[in-house]
Amino acid sequence: MEFIPYKANECFEHLYYQIPMELFFNKNYKYKLNSDSKILYCFLLNRVLLSKKNNWFDEKGNVFLIFTRKEVQELLNLSDKTTTKAF
Repeated sequence: MEFIPYKANECFEHLYYQIPMELFFNKNYKYKLNSDSKILYCFLLNRVLLSKKNNWFDEKGNVFLIFTRKEVQELLNLSDKTTTKAF
């Protein structure tokens, strides 16, 4: 695979997911969540922000989101069994 460096005008063209550092340092999460689960959490967090933007709230003000297992399998390239473990 050939290395292709970034050009100066390409440096800020990317979007990023954020993973809370707490998932890696807090003992309640560090040893209980695998890497797939931590990545899934950042996808879910991103979906919550999208739901908020689209005003997807229930009558109590709770944000809801739609994220199917199939979408998770495709995004993370996981089997159904591994996807189930990530949840």
